[in-house]
Amino acid sequence: MKFQKTIQVAAPASKVWEVLWDDYGEVCQWASTVNTSETRKVPGSPDGGRTCVSTWGEISEIVEEVDEKNMMYRYYADGLPSMMKSAVNTWKVTSKSINTSEVSIDLEIEFATIPRIIMGWMIIPKMKKDIIQTLEDLRYFIETGKQTDAKIKSDQKYFKKNPIKAA
Repeated sequence: MKFQKTIQVAAPASKVWEVLWDDYGEVCQWASTVNTSETRKVPGSPDGGRTCVSTWGEISEIVEEVDEKNMMYRYYADGLPSMMKSAVNTWKVTSKSINTSEVSIDLEIEFATIPRIIMGWMIIPKMKKDIIQTLEDLRYFIETGKQTDAKIKSDQKYFKKNPIKAA
């Protein structure tokens, strides 16, 4: 499945880049599909990666390329839920004016054969809906500094089932 989407954000490109790249490990602060996230060191990768617990299961990513000048980064998943074989995602931020940016996502996912055949009719539309929601979550977070209702509900549901244990 290939999926590409671009949105406009009412914020300077540098602010968008800060949320997407500088705070890469904090995606759980704004994305409704990600309940927990943290950066990790990856041997052989100067930029490391991140591990996320998402609505799709646990996903581990390795940063493959970062171009800070052109505000672009690409990562691939090295740990995926069993229904997926591979995933590569590219984020790019483009300045349109002083206070307007474009954010584009270019995602390619290969599903495992059996889940694709049996549940593809259900998985693919849900995945596309989740990606669009994630972009809306990003826009809202950057423009308002707040989480979307979808993010708040997702976290409430997740943390009710998985309470944070005190140290």
